[in-house]
Amino acid sequence: MERTSFRTNALHWLARALITLAAMYAFYLVAGNVFLNTALGENTANRKPDRFQMQWASGHTWWPGRVSLREVTMRGQSRRIGWEAQAQQVEGRIALWPLLLRQLHVPEVRAHEVRGGVRRVDKELPAPPPQDGGWELQFDRIASDSIRRGFFDGFELLGEGRGEVGFYKQLRGGPMELMPSTAGFTGARLLRDGQEVLRDATLDARFAIDRHRREDAAGLDKLLKTTLHLALGGRTAGLNVAVGSRGDVAVTLVPGEGRADIDLGFERGQLTPGGRAQWTMAVAGNDIAGAVRNDILGIDVAVDEDIVLKATVPPQADGRLAVDADLRLRGRDVPLRDVAGLLPRASGHVAGAWHFDSLRWLSDLFPQAPWLKLDGAGSVSADVQVADGQLAAGSRIAVPEVDAVAEVMGNRIRGRARADIRLDAGKDGALVPRLQATMDRFDVASLKTPGTPYVQGRHLALSINADGPLAQLRDALQARVVFKDARVPDLRVYNPFLPRRHMRFDGGAGVLSGDLSMDAAGEVGRGSVRIAGRGTRMHLAGVQLRGDIDLDLKLRRADLKRRLFVADGSTVQVRNVGFTEPGGESRRGWWARVTLDRARLDVDRPVSARGGADVTMKDVGFLLALFSRQKEYPAWVYKLVDAGQAQVRGRVQWRDDLLVLDRMQARNDRYDVLARLRLQGGQRRGDLYARWRALSVGMEVQGTQRKLHLVRARDWYDGRPHYLK
Repeated sequence: MERTSFRTNALHWLARALITLAAMYAFYLVAGNVFLNTALGENTANRKPDRFQMQWASGHTWWPGRVSLREVTMRGQSRRIGWEAQAQQVEGRIALWPLLLRQLHVPEVRAHEVRGGVRRVDKELPAPPPQDGGWELQFDRIASDSIRRGFFDGFELLGEGRGEVGFYKQLRGGPMELMPSTAGFTGARLLRDGQEVLRDATLDARFAIDRHRREDAAGLDKLLKTTLHLALGGRTAGLNVAVGSRGDVAVTLVPGEGRADIDLGFERGQLTPGGRAQWTMAVAGNDIAGAVRNDILGIDVAVDEDIVLKATVPPQADGRLAVDADLRLRGRDVPLRDVAGLLPRASGHVAGAWHFDSLRWLSDLFPQAPWLKLDGAGSVSADVQVADGQLAAGSRIAVPEVDAVAEVMGNRIRGRARADIRLDAGKDGALVPRLQATMDRFDVASLKTPGTPYVQGRHLALSINADGPLAQLRDALQARVVFKDARVPDLRVYNPFLPRRHMRFDGGAGVLSGDLSMDAAGEVGRGSVRIAGRGTRMHLAGVQLRGDIDLDLKLRRADLKRRLFVADGSTVQVRNVGFTEPGGESRRGWWARVTLDRARLDVDRPVSARGGADVTMKDVGFLLALFSRQKEYPAWVYKLVDAGQAQVRGRVQWRDDLLVLDRMQARNDRYDVLARLRLQGGQRRGDLYARWRALSVGMEVQGTQRKLHLVRARDWYDGRPHYLK
């Protein structure tokens, strides 16, 4: 009886247990499937829709912890990164007991027909403040063997893909980790903004991110926690670079027959040894003139203890580019933020020829000479050595044609130039940068009227040299401009520099030559300027002249701020001069040579000058004509004109409308003439003394009045005050 009773009780207990389990299972089936197939499930999952959203068409669960969903869409945002993913079906298992410990542990998820990716968004979501006790999310394995599409910003990868990903994240600012994961594609296409970059591609990637908190590595610094190995192969597209008539550049991807083979490893900020990447592609298009270009670009990267970079563009018959570069980047670090940080690590050799639609970048090679501008379309031939990121001795850049503009002393020199840039070895290993440029044709215009050139010339040579390290080039830089016999169609363009009322050109053409040395600011330090005119019409102190003039200025800077120059040794020659005296008498064949022995020249407009002068002249006829008409002198005075050439010494000054001649002494073995003359505005005054044998006379000029001194003329003259100290 007891045994029968025990069996009966056991059966009753088992039946109740089975009924309970069945009821619980039935409740789970009802509750779970109701949860998955009503708004309750999505509302629960989407409590923070700005950061995470998940929708699905339908779902079911037949066993606790196991869920299957159809037509799943997920999207979310973290700071400036937005992501999304779609799958036709998702199946997974959730560990239930860890839920009691605020842990969502998903040992396995399988997804089918997957598409997804990430992109940057305009509006940033602030990171939530860190708090303790956040839920822990751990997905050990999310796998799919049917990934169809992935994207990152403008890049898109299409094909037959597979992947396995695992990650850990604690909410409320806790740590995150990307467990060792894999991804692969076959028969893939890589697009950029809808244009094909790669086709028939295969991809295999392994990647992981160490566990860390955001404050330990944010943004790009996460790469310092990342390991990655990428193997990629495929056929590359080509580039078409078209330049419009206004210089606008359009770059498009076009079908091509290049090849990409990449096998690179990256570990916590460094490339791993043994990596290799090769990429070739066709480059076609046209330049600003419409000329067609066809080139082939090849890049080869190899990683050992350093990073070795080789780039080649073989010369093509209809190409616009040729390159042969072999550089070694010291170390294997990858600059995450400052790509320019690669430059100090680079050493090697680069040679090639390039055609540029704008050569403006050449000016950046000479920031120490802002007065020099290089621009325009043209080709560049370079053969440079690089040591630790800097151009090394022996480097050379040749430019067959470039638009060159130099602004010197208020003038703009412009022309099409041939340029050669070299870096030579100097003392103690310092570099000596040098530029040699030649303008076959050039013109010169004032900066105030740059569209109206007043000089046209041929063969101008421009050089820039600096004997010292690049860092000190601005202080060491020297420049030189040399040209000869440039044509000046109308010498009147120089009148703004002269005291126009008393000294000016009235007509005639001439030539201009120069040899000027300048500093980094484009200011002349020393040099010479020569102006020569033939059959030139001139006005000097009320006398009209016509003849040949040759002005040779020797300049040496005395005061940069005041633009003051020492002009000692400068000369002025006039030949074959004819002039009309105030009384109407004409003279021909006169000549003179003036040497400025102690001269100072201020080149601001108008030019002012002062100093001593030595003059050799045919006769004193012109000097006499400055004071009065012939009929107002005693008859014997003009016999001096026939008494042979004279040596004259005196002082000269001009400033604005002021012209002063003082202590003028003209003499030979037969006569003496002493004079001083001051012209300012419409005022004229002066004193003259003339002696021939036993005869002498003095003449005082005040405006239009003339007064002769026939008695004790020398005493009268000596008693008159000098005009210049």
